[in-house]
Amino acid sequence: MTTKPDTTNSTGVDPQWLRERLKRHFSELARLALPAVAMRIGIFGLAMVDTAMVGHYATEHLAWLNLANQSVIMFALVVGLGLLGGITVFTANAIGADDKREAGRVWRRNIPFTGMVGLLLMVSIWPAEFWLTLLGQPPEKALQGGKLIQILALGLPAHMLFVCNTMFLEGIKRAEVGFYLMVGANIVNLILNYMLIFGHYGMPEMGAAGSAWASTGVRWFMAISSLGYVWFAPSVRGFGLRKPHGQKWHEWRDQRQMGYASAVSLAAEVLAFGALAIFAGWLGTVPLAAHGVVFQVVGIPLMMSIGIGVAASVRVGIAYSRKDKADTALAGLSGIILNFVLTGAFAIGIYFYIEPLLDIFTKDQRIVALLLPPVAIYSIGMMFDASQMVASMILRGYRETWWPTYLQSIAFVVVMLPASYIMAFPVGHGWTGLMEGLLIGVVTSWILQMARFRHLARTRL
Repeated sequence: MTTKPDTTNSTGVDPQWLRERLKRHFSELARLALPAVAMRIGIFGLAMVDTAMVGHYATEHLAWLNLANQSVIMFALVVGLGLLGGITVFTANAIGADDKREAGRVWRRNIPFTGMVGLLLMVSIWPAEFWLTLLGQPPEKALQGGKLIQILALGLPAHMLFVCNTMFLEGIKRAEVGFYLMVGANIVNLILNYMLIFGHYGMPEMGAAGSAWASTGVRWFMAISSLGYVWFAPSVRGFGLRKPHGQKWHEWRDQRQMGYASAVSLAAEVLAFGALAIFAGWLGTVPLAAHGVVFQVVGIPLMMSIGIGVAASVRVGIAYSRKDKADTALAGLSGIILNFVLTGAFAIGIYFYIEPLLDIFTKDQRIVALLLPPVAIYSIGMMFDASQMVASMILRGYRETWWPTYLQSIAFVVVMLPASYIMAFPVGHGWTGLMEGLLIGVVTSWILQMARFRHLARTRL
């Protein structure tokens, strides 16, 4: 009798199985991540066009727009995104269990919840000038930024509806739909910005306010288009979306708990990053404008990483629903490796081509002079910020509720904020000090979440 040779290594893992599964995971990640990444780059493209066109209109208007977006609007958007954050994971779990009806229930029960979230966010940020004054902004900045926030707030319910629809589509592996919608949205946004910022085709010249109205109009376009696809497309008819979900509020508590935890986590992160914008405002109008520009420069790889994180969380969620411990861990590790490789390449590109990148967004040499010296700091910071985001989404795929929240809150609120303030003001590094503190915070978040992932890979299931 011939004994089959042992193909496992010292850790008990079959090398052939490992190669096959890695190949499978990278293939599936690429298939799922590509449209998800493209859609998020499209979302970033909206902001990039706004920044570039307003930046070429007037530096002062760019500072007001950056203040509105980074101090209040971004906070509202990510809180809403967090509250809906369980949609993709629970939809993917249902698909992994081959239960299309349950996947459809996830979408159906979240539609009224999404509407409630959008309206609450809009109402809560409406006294915008008050919030900006409370945050220590000078009267003129608070007034102008507050006007922009009110215009942008009108688009928040629409944006939440778009998020709900696209999260469901990503969970059922139809992420490409969101990309196609974003192509149309970017075309509409470019046209509206050209008309409303500069006053072309008989429209009034509105500057930053024109950009804000364009953003609100585009968000309603995205909401109506995505809802139309989900409701009418033949490819999603098998999910029972037109049937009542038949579930009571307490019966889907687990998904909302994940959303609450995700919202707190994202809120802590954005509050911390919003505080950096406030600190930049204290440093002056030019540092505030520069702060907005640098986040546009690093925005594409960050959006790419969110797409990779979504795809990785879907892969982890599917493997987790099959109760396959090794494959769940491997799905997460594949996402982490892929993200590091791609963002590392972007970091190198930003470092060597920073000047032509800055030319896209501004001709103000004061801003360029401020952003050139610390390019290595914010390039590396981008890479670790992207990687900690992916790690957080992978932990959500494990059905982790509060651990990612605790870890990110420690990193951003307890570590990054004090470090940024100390480096910028007492140490005297100015805006570069803000980036130094940011780097310390995102590296801390990545280390903490990777330690948690390692623990789950060894013990969960």
